[in-house]
Amino acid sequence: MRMIDKIFEVEFKFGKVKLKCFDILCAMVLTAMGLLFRFSLYDIKSGDYVTAFADWMRECHEAGGFAYLGIQPGVTAASTFDYNCMFQYLIVILHYIGGHVEDMYLVKSLSVLFDFVCAVNLARITFQVTGGNMQKTMLSYYGVLFLPTVVLNSAAWAQNDSIYTAFILLALLHIIRGNDFRAFMYLAISYSFKQQAIFFMPFIIIMWLKNRIKIRYILAIPVFHVLAMIPAAIAGRSWGDLLGIYGNQVSMFSRLTMNYPSIYTIITSDLKKGTRQLVIRAGVLATVIIFGMLASYIYHKKFKITDKFIITLVIFTAELCCFCLPVMHERYGYMPEMLAVVYALYSYKRLPICAFLQVISMITYTRYLFGSTVTMLWPLTVAMLVIILTVGYDLYQQMQISEEADA
Repeated sequence: MRMIDKIFEVEFKFGKVKLKCFDILCAMVLTAMGLLFRFSLYDIKSGDYVTAFADWMRECHEAGGFAYLGIQPGVTAASTFDYNCMFQYLIVILHYIGGHVEDMYLVKSLSVLFDFVCAVNLARITFQVTGGNMQKTMLSYYGVLFLPTVVLNSAAWAQNDSIYTAFILLALLHIIRGNDFRAFMYLAISYSFKQQAIFFMPFIIIMWLKNRIKIRYILAIPVFHVLAMIPAAIAGRSWGDLLGIYGNQVSMFSRLTMNYPSIYTIITSDLKKGTRQLVIRAGVLATVIIFGMLASYIYHKKFKITDKFIITLVIFTAELCCFCLPVMHERYGYMPEMLAVVYALYSYKRLPICAFLQVISMITYTRYLFGSTVTMLWPLTVAMLVIILTVGYDLYQQMQISEEADA
């Protein structure tokens, strides 16, 4: 054996994890490359940054930092902030640590930091569900670092979906481990950053129906949501304003789809606003009915809930939410697309699901970021429906196999 091979084979132990020197070196090199990949996109100015994040950073500087939390948005030009206050706290922190660093780089670096938190959390999930398989664990870590949509979301778009997703992944990890209280605490933090965390709720309800989690801890979500608003309330914001943030966000948009390849791409965009609002209400009710039928079916099926089933169910329910609900942005599939990396590592037959989800999202991302030759979304809708049905069929097969094994 060569001397270099002997060095590569040296093993280090970190708690329950054993890593060879070669694996550590690979992780260091690929982590650095993941950073460089993102840095190469830092000078792209997206529409969201120009019309939102740049203004919020400027307003925070003008307010002097902490005082920005107390300005009620929309009343004066001093604040146009329309996210929940948890992200506003991060804006204020960036104000104090920024120094001479350009605001856009600060905002993007915050999201990039959580890219790596997501990568670590997904690796922990993979380690848990694969029985400690280090090769698959490291592959899932690398996968997140280089997923096109993850890189574009933070480094090009300056969006922050990695933040709420990082806590969703922690919630999922603790559900798998059977630690319900910590799972709901992380879910509460996620929801306090972005209401897109509700795409995780159908999974939670189904797991409760199957007696896999204790729903009593769900009270952690409203409790933490209110507690998180206290600093902003102390700074001067009214409680009515703070508690109405998500309601105001829902009413901001009336387009049937915001560049997401949902079922609503088959409906003309020329509908009058009143008609669109009727379709939106009907679409929400139809989605609730669909999930009610799904929950009823799974509740009556007798089968063993495996880690593979859990991962598959999260992907299926989250993607089905985005497909059936109106007014969905292209970014809303971020969380299930990331979990599709773990799904792909179960077998090579599942790899196309992960790949096709990335292709579809890449097309919708680039339509917004750079422009695209794809002018119509309905072909992507057909492709997304095929993916959802494929994952749904896999879910059904897992229930059937587990049911037969228990019989």
